[in-house]
Amino acid sequence: MAYESLFLLYRRDEARWEEEYRQRSKGPMTRQLHIELQEYGRAEPYPAFYCYAEELVLLQEEIRRDLTELLGLIAHIPKAGIEQFLHTCMVQEILATNEIEGVHSTKREIRAAMETPPAERLRMRMGGVVNKYARILQGEEIPLASAEDVRSLFDSFLAEEIRRADPNNLPDGRLFRKSSVDIVSPAQKVIHRGAYPEDRIIREMECALGLLHEESIPFLFRVAVFHYLFGYIHPFYDGNGRMSRFITTYLLARELHPTAALQLSLLIKRRRKGYYKLFAETTSAFNRGDVTPFIIGMLRFIYEAVRCTEDALEDRLMRYRMYHDRVMDTVHDKKMRNVYDVLLQAAVFSDIGTTVAELAGTLEQTETTIYAKLRAIPEEHLVQNRSSRPYHYMLRLESFRGD
Repeated sequence: MAYESLFLLYRRDEARWEEEYRQRSKGPMTRQLHIELQEYGRAEPYPAFYCYAEELVLLQEEIRRDLTELLGLIAHIPKAGIEQFLHTCMVQEILATNEIEGVHSTKREIRAAMETPPAERLRMRMGGVVNKYARILQGEEIPLASAEDVRSLFDSFLAEEIRRADPNNLPDGRLFRKSSVDIVSPAQKVIHRGAYPEDRIIREMECALGLLHEESIPFLFRVAVFHYLFGYIHPFYDGNGRMSRFITTYLLARELHPTAALQLSLLIKRRRKGYYKLFAETTSAFNRGDVTPFIIGMLRFIYEAVRCTEDALEDRLMRYRMYHDRVMDTVHDKKMRNVYDVLLQAAVFSDIGTTVAELAGTLEQTETTIYAKLRAIPEEHLVQNRSSRPYHYMLRLESFRGD
């Protein structure tokens, strides 16, 4: 049974809305979140809560079922193919999360940062951003226990990008901002005012982090609630959306799989209007603090991310298998077959190809050996992408179509 938001119920049946709010806010299947929500321009705040609705249970079930299928599919994909796919997803994720906020970036500069040693990246545009997303792929832990941790993440993730764009938008308080900030519509109408003053920002951020780590709440509910509260609190002058999406991606990568987590911003960009509508309706005074619809909306995004990833990888695995036998029948040297196989994976699972360094690492050979083998491949079999350095290589699939 679909869960109707109080916001929509008010518009349809105001008399029933008041009674429904009383039942939901005090019901036995209601979880109080110990933080108040207040719509801009309204005098009265409402305690935040969510209800254990049937729709939430079904969405969790669908996500877990499809995740099991996705993990089974990934087990059949060669390691180099998954790594290439993840690199492609990472570029798309960074592009999408920037575009949502109107921040210009290009695939070329993101890839340039990805292929630069981590210690040197911070001097480059997108270097800090790439460093943090790379940690997701490496499975490293990012501390998120305190408000200080959130500020530390901001400093290493976005501070340099924001300094380049406008240094006045850097935090000027002890941890966050010390001045008030408004979120405005395209028509310059104020639609939300972030928490203020800074003591309140810190207090509410600590509350949000406490909920994020509250193990008596289902994991995906915690992630969704924290995602909403980060946007509601709005602790920084700039970068709040990119921060909250990165944290959500990081958490989902650890619990689900990085391939699915790195689809999130791409999906949000495609459904941007609905995404912002979720925030607005959840904060509305007519919704009276009920965060359940937001959790449902985020779980739908997560479900779609898992499904889209499964569909994309299933299609690529089918193409890989279709070309594999043809390629192997063409190459008679056993040692060269391994090179062709990795180049085939690059052609199918990546949007740009693989570098000599990546080939050398995958095949456990020196870069000198790899260069020699690439020179031995017929020109009609090899694509060399020179759009950026280092160059990228992949098989030319049309040479193996067998038409």
